[in-house]
Amino acid sequence: MESPMTFADYRQQHPQQPLSEQLRGYAETDWNRAVNHAFTDALGDDRLADEVYARYLVQDYAFIDTLVNLVARTLANAPAMPPKAVLAGFLAALTSDENTYFLRSFEALGLSEADYLNPALHPVSRAIIDTMKASEVSYERAIICLCVAEWSYLSWSQQQAKKPRGSRFYLQEWIDIHVLPEFEQFVAWLRGQVDSFTDRNDATLEELARLFHQMCVLEHQFFSASLDPAAVTEQEVPRVCKRICE
Repeated sequence: MESPMTFADYRQQHPQQPLSEQLRGYAETDWNRAVNHAFTDALGDDRLADEVYARYLVQDYAFIDTLVNLVARTLANAPAMPPKAVLAGFLAALTSDENTYFLRSFEALGLSEADYLNPALHPVSRAIIDTMKASEVSYERAIICLCVAEWSYLSWSQQQAKKPRGSRFYLQEWIDIHVLPEFEQFVAWLRGQVDSFTDRNDATLEELARLFHQMCVLEHQFFSASLDPAAVTEQEVPRVCKRICE
């Protein structure tokens, strides 16, 4: 997953771009794989098999506790009250409306608590959880992790929202909640936070670029594994989180 150039080299070639755009451009190939995936296309076309979506949703729900903890830690590490207020709002949404969506969808898909509370995790799912936990150590890393996750979901959802509405609420609402104005504003805020890191030293920026890239890889691998668990082997999953922690 390594880029052929350093992030410093990429920044020199694109000096007018804000940092968030530089990071996305540096990881462009894997970013595009995440936001233009066969899984999301099928979801938007309302042709995704219930069995596939159930597998995806169960694995995704396994991230909720980790994501809530990441947001809570990021809130605690935030440098001032304004970012704390924004993160508190997102945390409230995660623990209320979004959690309710999951429970309603599990019921509609015929899944019991035994199916979704303690599932066997795919290697990609474990890697995402490990990366989130590793990102708790600093505000910058946590924001990068959140930015990739939420920005990529906004991006593919905006594309799929242009299509005719589907009949299954659990597919359509998953798109809808990721194109709400409030969610768009939160993603814009995350990007602004990333842009504010532009004065960090070169070593830190290289580290953040590795994390951004790793998250892009994990996002598209997660979709691929949802379509076919055998499509991504454990050996193919990026293992960069230890280097990020150091």
